[in-house]
Amino acid sequence: MDISIINSDTNEAINKGSELLEKNDFFKELSEIMEDEKFNRFFNKWFTTLSEIKITVIYMKLYNEFKKRWKSLTDKELDKKVNTFIIWKMMRDSSINKFTISTVLSSLENKNIDIFSELQQFMQLHESKTIK
Repeated sequence: MDISIINSDTNEAINKGSELLEKNDFFKELSEIMEDEKFNRFFNKWFTTLSEIKITVIYMKLYNEFKKRWKSLTDKELDKKVNTFIIWKMMRDSSINKFTISTVLSSLENKNIDIFSELQQFMQLHESKTIK
C-alpha cells in the first residue's frame, strides 16, 4: 500500500472514512467487528489459511443455522453446549462430515439451499448414521 495516499491528505482520508462508516453498512460492521478484541483474537487464530477459513466459516454457518432452526421449532434458545456437541458429533462422522461440508459450501454459492433441510433429508436416508 502506498502510504503517500494517506499522508498527502489525512483530512480527506478521515472525512471519506467517516462518510463510509456512516453510510455503508458493510464497512461500518466490518470496522466494528475488526476492532472487537475477542473477535480479533479468533480471527487471527483461525483465519490464517484458505482451508482454515473455509472450515471455520462452515462451523460458523452450522452453529448459526442450528440456533435459528431450534428457535423457530421451539421458540427457545439453543444452549451453546448442546449446539457445540451436535456440530462436533456431526463433524466426527466421516459420512455426515463430507455431506455437511458439501452442503454448507453449496449454500454459500446458492442462498436457496436450506442447510438444515438438506441435512435432515440426508439423515433420514441414512438412518443408521443419526446423531444421538
